[in-house]
Amino acid sequence: MKRFPLTLSIRAGLVLMTLLAVLPALALQVYDGIARRDHLVAEATMEAHRAAAAMAQVQIRVTESTRLLLTTLAAMPEVRRMDVAACDALFASLLHDNPIYINIVAVDGHGDVVASGLPAGQVNLADRKHFVEAMATEGFSAGEYILSRTGYDPAFPFSLPFRDDAGRVAGLLIASIRLSNLDEGFERLLMPEGAVLGVTDHRGVRLYYRPKSPTNPTGAPIREEVWRAMSASPQDQGVVRFTGSDGRRRFYAFEKLSLAPGRSPYMYFVVGLPEANVLGPARQALVGNLLFLAVAALLAFFVAWLFGGAAIARRLDRIAETADSIGRGDLAARTGLPHGEADIGKVARTIDAMAQLLAAHEAAREQALSALRQSQERMAHIAMSMADWIWETDEEDRYVYVSQKVSRTLGYDPATLLGRTPFDFLAPGEEEAFRTAFAQAKAARSPLRDLTVWRVNSDGRKCCVLTSAVPWHDETGAFKGYRGVDRDVTARVRAEKELRDSLAEKEILLKEIHHRVKNNLQIISGLLYLQEEKVRDPAALESFRESRHRIASMALVHEELYRSTSLSRIRLDEYIRDLLPRLFGHDRKTPELAFDCRLAPVDVPIEKAVPAGLVLNELLTNAYKHAFQERPSGILRLRLEEQDQTVTIVVGDDGPGLPEDFRIDETPTLGMQLVANLSRQLGGEATAANDDEGAVFTLRFPK
Repeated sequence: MKRFPLTLSIRAGLVLMTLLAVLPALALQVYDGIARRDHLVAEATMEAHRAAAAMAQVQIRVTESTRLLLTTLAAMPEVRRMDVAACDALFASLLHDNPIYINIVAVDGHGDVVASGLPAGQVNLADRKHFVEAMATEGFSAGEYILSRTGYDPAFPFSLPFRDDAGRVAGLLIASIRLSNLDEGFERLLMPEGAVLGVTDHRGVRLYYRPKSPTNPTGAPIREEVWRAMSASPQDQGVVRFTGSDGRRRFYAFEKLSLAPGRSPYMYFVVGLPEANVLGPARQALVGNLLFLAVAALLAFFVAWLFGGAAIARRLDRIAETADSIGRGDLAARTGLPHGEADIGKVARTIDAMAQLLAAHEAAREQALSALRQSQERMAHIAMSMADWIWETDEEDRYVYVSQKVSRTLGYDPATLLGRTPFDFLAPGEEEAFRTAFAQAKAARSPLRDLTVWRVNSDGRKCCVLTSAVPWHDETGAFKGYRGVDRDVTARVRAEKELRDSLAEKEILLKEIHHRVKNNLQIISGLLYLQEEKVRDPAALESFRESRHRIASMALVHEELYRSTSLSRIRLDEYIRDLLPRLFGHDRKTPELAFDCRLAPVDVPIEKAVPAGLVLNELLTNAYKHAFQERPSGILRLRLEEQDQTVTIVVGDDGPGLPEDFRIDETPTLGMQLVANLSRQLGGEATAANDDEGAVFTLRFPK
């Protein structure tokens, strides 16, 4: 829609301001009129309720009087015996003394009139509502609008069963009240002109209406919408607002009457007050106040137009010109008007202060822009000098920025990558792992750290890229994507692969060397074994055997290395478990030995394993020679543990023990000399002692 600029002169503006100032007063007057109207409606509603309640109280007294009358009659002997002559005389006397009743009759159980206060022929009332309910409930019952079949006038009947001397219901007593008796109560209400009083039965049939009107005859139903509003209300009283049959709109207050709590209403009293009478004072007061306000507003408009423009127009024009100059970018413009604490002086001071503040902000803005340009230039230079390429994705993982260096790595023009994703040019077999890692990081909003992936560049060659990125968010904190750097690490990855392949090849070669050394030592051991067959000297034969055991202990070290995943360290506990059967498992002359081994997992380098293995061989051989000879069985104890980087090996037996003066380094035998020398080679020491079970040799050396 096209908008037209609104331009006002100073005077027109003052008039408009005056109008705006009058608007609150106008709103207040309207609000006061509405409040007064609501107050009058509330008062009228309360008054109508009081009137309806007052008329209802009249009827309640009449109903209770009728109940008492019929109850008294039902207890009289002449009624209980159905003495027709006595009942006729009694009923006639009561009608003479109580003119509110049209007639009092007694009917038998079939509804036939047997006694009446007025002359009556053969009349049957079995079809009447009050007869049916009284016979069904055997209690006091109210009827509905009827034309009396005995009095021939509009009436409202009440019924009460009476019993014979045997206690059986013999018939009904019926009293029909004259509805015109409400005239006196209506006149005492002193209702305003146009007010009405209506009474209906339980079906909405009009029993009574005042003032009388041909449009509201008795015996006819009231308007359907009025009846629905009253009968549907769950309350015993209420207010409805409708247009009456005479065309006048009224507030109708209604009151429901019931014979007992919980029973359906038998009669409705309705009092209607004309809406015009209720709201007339409020409307008159509102019109008067609005007229007074209009006169005051016209006077204010005249004063504003005549005197306001000349007094302030010139200074306001100066302020407007200054503001216009500031708006065009002239931040040096000033009003030149004297400053003050009120009115136009205060406005002039504010305008001048604003111009000064804008000038300061503009200078600061220029400095910030200059710093930003320098920062952007610095970052551009850094990006150009980097071998890596920089990228940015949106929340759908699509590239929204790619630096120029991508063409050097992948051969793609940066513009061709926009809108694509990092998954679009992965090498075969890379997508599943890369997508999984990327999705996990994205779900946790965590950075990507050194994620290596193979990609296919524009000419079909594969290159390895190292990806690192961090999530970025907008100023509201919403996740917007990732910003990251990709680096071509193809040369490094391939060099690392070549290095790993070379190391694997060397490990294989080294294992082969250990295997060959072990085989060579076993060949030497075999040669010694063949040579033993030709030796008959027991001392020489023992030397051959000891040499074979020493060679076997060294061969076992190389075998362990060959089988181990590490080519530099040996597990001593596994070495000892493999050494024991090699030393004692094949000699038939060996006594039956029991081994008590408590070996902790200890690993040592190869340069420690060979001398330690030789020491173990000498100590075990020594135990065999001196502790178990001439014995059918024995126990060999071995302990291996590590504490504070110190390895301890204990070899004990249950033999006769060592001599008191036994010293390892003072024993001239070759075995003990080897133990002493190899212990020093290990940087440790070997000791010998006796315990409660036998000899104990201990070797300690740093790991």
